[in-house]
Amino acid sequence: MLNKGFLKTLLWVGAALISVLILLAVFIRYQGFQYWTAYTDTGFAHELPLETAYPITPENRQTACNSGDFKVLTFNVEYGSELIESMAARFNKGSTGGALPWSVRAPEIRERIKSYEPDLIGFQETHTDKDIATILSVAGYSLSSYHQGSFEYGDAALAYKASRFEVLDNGQLWLGPNPELPMSFGFKPLAMLRYVNWAVLKEKSTGFTFIFVNTHFDNAGGNKDPSAILFYERITQLAKGLPMIVTGDFNTTGDSERYRKIIGADKPEQLLQNAYVLAGQPKVALELHPDKRIDHLFVGGPCQAKAEHWLIDPQPLKNGERMSDHLPILANVRFNP
Repeated sequence: MLNKGFLKTLLWVGAALISVLILLAVFIRYQGFQYWTAYTDTGFAHELPLETAYPITPENRQTACNSGDFKVLTFNVEYGSELIESMAARFNKGSTGGALPWSVRAPEIRERIKSYEPDLIGFQETHTDKDIATILSVAGYSLSSYHQGSFEYGDAALAYKASRFEVLDNGQLWLGPNPELPMSFGFKPLAMLRYVNWAVLKEKSTGFTFIFVNTHFDNAGGNKDPSAILFYERITQLAKGLPMIVTGDFNTTGDSERYRKIIGADKPEQLLQNAYVLAGQPKVALELHPDKRIDHLFVGGPCQAKAEHWLIDPQPLKNGERMSDHLPILANVRFNP
């Protein structure tokens, strides 16, 4: 029979353990790790540029608004991660929801991207720099995604041709109630980490300076709507003074109210235009139209923006399997005075 002293000790240990678990749950729920890291290590998110940071005036407009032609690609590659593939192999019989394993798809994705010859790329659902290197000749591109020490989170990685562009500034804005807090949860408790990735780039040959933005909205409704408002208020507004190219998986079709919020369609001045519209709305099958898609390529800013050769690529892998559950979208973009 257990003595009273032992029972008291057992109860005390149990209560202490429950208290620790409760404190840990509260610490995680209220982003204690993120705040601790921000205050002691990496700091809060790098400040976005002001819309007046690179002013375009009547005096400099002829040169400041004169760019070359940029081939732009946005592509959600679907679970582009060696880690996810290994986890699926271990715990889910290799299945990641319908797509072939990343290692099987990556060589053909690399081949496809190479055929596009993009200058600017917005990826979604990539993971580490190593994962991106399997689909992109990183020797020819510079990459930007979220890094914290050895931790890499490239869900909204962007890439740009190193020979064409110089980066002047870059950073991330987190899609949640604490957008400056790195690795911040979304608007729903413990939601997936989502961010806006941005880089101010200067075209070396012309000096043309613009902001390139890439993002991946969460697929939960409770996160998408406030993300659209935040994106408009913090990112879209920058197009008042900065030439802007935006790529992303917005989990938002072009015929929705949320889409209108993102581009400011109901405001006195619409700040972003879909490259599809600027390219003259080329004929596509109904299911490929931006009104039915959730991936978009936008252009905006104080310069005159043009787009040509808008393309959505429905080609599967050579064996007929899907390359991704999203289709790559491309357009040629140019800015003029």
